[in-house]
Amino acid sequence: MTTIEKLTELFKKFPGIGPRQAHRFVYYLLTRSQQHNDDLAKLIGLLRTTVTECTACHRFFEMEGRIDTQLCDIDRDPHRDRTLLMVVSRDVDLESVEKSGAYKGLYFVLGGSVPILTEKPEERIRQKELLETIRQRAANGLREIILAMNVTPEGDHTADYLAQILVPMLGGGIKISRLGRGVSTGSELEYSDSDTLRFALQNRG
Repeated sequence: MTTIEKLTELFKKFPGIGPRQAHRFVYYLLTRSQQHNDDLAKLIGLLRTTVTECTACHRFFEMEGRIDTQLCDIDRDPHRDRTLLMVVSRDVDLESVEKSGAYKGLYFVLGGSVPILTEKPEERIRQKELLETIRQRAANGLREIILAMNVTPEGDHTADYLAQILVPMLGGGIKISRLGRGVSTGSELEYSDSDTLRFALQNRG
């Protein structure tokens, strides 16, 4: 297999990237300078040494030269509302909500969603970690869990699956809500504008 073919195969593993797009990426890099490609390779190599996963919310964050921290800036912030916990599928969803400025609580990143026909849903998301996080936060004043999933069939299925697990566990002591339908059906949070997300948060139920 040639270098072009090997690199194309690697790009094909990126989310949403097909063979033709992967091939275009390779030829794009061939038109760039050696310095550009060296810089790109260096940054990719640095990802695992400068970015880490928050032990509380499981989002990826830049360590910014600190090697002693296990918590991201959101979980370290004493001004965040610790009675609220928003559950999102991916880091990009968290970033979109943060940009809206409408939410000041804490987060939990599932790391994925639950496909409708999957046989082992607990293996597709951080289910064990989520339940442990909720147990800990419930003992420290948690009053609401917001299931902020994409407004798609898979997102709705994920929210239904989580609610099915959480309702018996919480016994009605903690509210479980979902984003209001300011986010239109078929939408992904990553592509929702700030005003839409703000409306959805204000009208969650």
